[in-house]
Amino acid sequence: MIFDTKAFISSSISTAKIILSTVIPYFLLAELLLYFELMPIIAQVFTPFTTLLNLPPEAALALASGVFLNLYAAIAFASPLGLSVYDWTVLGLFLGVMHSIPVESAIMKKLGIGWIKSISFRLVMAFVVLTPLLMIPAEILFDNPNEVANALYQTTSITPTNFIDFLLQKIYESVLLSIEIIILVSLVIFIITLIKGLNFLQKFDHHLSTIMALITGVLIGITYGAGVLLKEAQYMSKQQVVSVCYFLMVAHAIIEDTLLFVFFGADIFLLIGIRLFFATFVFFVISIYYKIGRT
Repeated sequence: MIFDTKAFISSSISTAKIILSTVIPYFLLAELLLYFELMPIIAQVFTPFTTLLNLPPEAALALASGVFLNLYAAIAFASPLGLSVYDWTVLGLFLGVMHSIPVESAIMKKLGIGWIKSISFRLVMAFVVLTPLLMIPAEILFDNPNEVANALYQTTSITPTNFIDFLLQKIYESVLLSIEIIILVSLVIFIITLIKGLNFLQKFDHHLSTIMALITGVLIGITYGAGVLLKEAQYMSKQQVVSVCYFLMVAHAIIEDTLLFVFFGADIFLLIGIRLFFATFVFFVISIYYKIGRT
C-alpha cells in the first residue's frame, strides 16, 4: 500500500479553505435573514418548488445554493432552520443528484455529455430518487421523521440579548460548524487516499478503465475525480463512457456527500441505497439500449 501523505495534506487544506470561505458567510447570511424576518419573504417565491419536494419554504435558499454552488453552501443555509430527519434526508437525496451544476456539467461536457442533456437528466433523476420518500409514508421509513437532529444547535444554550451578542454567537457557531465539517471531510479524504494507495489499484491496466472510472466517481466524485475520469475515458468505448457518466450523475461522491447530510440526521441507508439503486438501473438501461441498437 502506498499512502500519499503530501496529496492528503494538500487536498485537506484546499478543501478546508473552500469550506471556511463557503460555510461561514452563507451561515451568517441565513441567520441574518432569519433574525430580520426576511427569510419567509424570500421563501414565498420558491414555495411551489419546495412544496414539490415536501420541504419547508425556508429550505429554498439551501436548495438553490446547493444546485448552483456546492453542498457546503447548502449545508450553511439549511443548518439554522431546524430541519427534521425527514427534511435532511429529502434534501440529501435531491442535492446528492442535483448539485454543483455549473462545474460538474462542464466536466460532463468534456466527457461527451452536452449541457442540456446532463442538466435535464440530473433534474429528472433528482425527483425520481425522491419517489420512495414521497410515496411511502414517512413513519414507515423513519423511526421518528419529525425529530430535529442538528448537532450544532443541540449544543447552543446562550440566548443573545442584543444584535452584537447575536452576531458574535453566530460567528462562533459558523466557525464551529466549519470545523466539524472540515474534520468530517478530512476523514473522508484520508479514507479515499488509503483506497487510492491500494496495490491492486496501482497495478490495474486500461482494460479495467470502466471499473476504475466508476470507483473513482463513486468514491471521490465528479469534480475531484475529473482528472481520472477524463484520463480513463480515452480507453473506453462510447457506450462505456455514456454508461459511466449517467451512473455517476445519479450516484457520485457517495461517502462525502452522504456523510455531510447524515451529520445532521439524514438516514444513511436511504441516501446510499436509493441513489445506488437508481444509478444501477440507469446503467443497465443504457447497456440494453446499446445492445438493441446493435441488433
